[in-house]
Amino acid sequence: MNIADPKYREYLRNLPSSYLLDLLSDNEDLDKESIHWVFQERGLAQEEIQRKLQRRRSSNWPRPYTLWKTARWVTLFNALIVTYFNSTGLYQLLHSDHIFKGALLFLSIGCIIAGFLIGFKLTTYLYQGSKSCLFCGFPIPVGFVELSSGEEILPDKQLLILRMALNTLVGVSLALFPLIFIYTMMN
Repeated sequence: MNIADPKYREYLRNLPSSYLLDLLSDNEDLDKESIHWVFQERGLAQEEIQRKLQRRRSSNWPRPYTLWKTARWVTLFNALIVTYFNSTGLYQLLHSDHIFKGALLFLSIGCIIAGFLIGFKLTTYLYQGSKSCLFCGFPIPVGFVELSSGEEILPDKQLLILRMALNTLVGVSLALFPLIFIYTMMN
């Protein structure tokens, strides 16, 4: 194969495979040969590329970015419920005279620290959040990369910090939930 534009192929190499499959299945007026070349560089045979492309075109499932959007909203909704549950459970723990109160409070501090680490990992997670955009940060995106141009898009510093804090709050809620649930079941 002879690729006419090496810059275009270099650009395609940096794109995720799911996005390249979407490009092939949704667009008729693009350089398909370059995309096939990139897939072959990634170790896929021509038959496998055609099989994946056919499966993508005939699938009844929504595109991955639609599933990610749904997952983000479900995660935010669940995080709100779990945060309320954790808040009321911690309040009850602080005002109780339970025999394991000290140990449970110590474990809750450990869960909060672990939640900060989970929140950091959630903030750095990359996924295809829209048809032509990679998102960094789950469930609330803190940065974007436009796939058609390769441009990084960052919000204002205050908004960036707020989004990182909200992702951390989701991580803390997820990490603290099992401990508070166990305490609630013990009462």
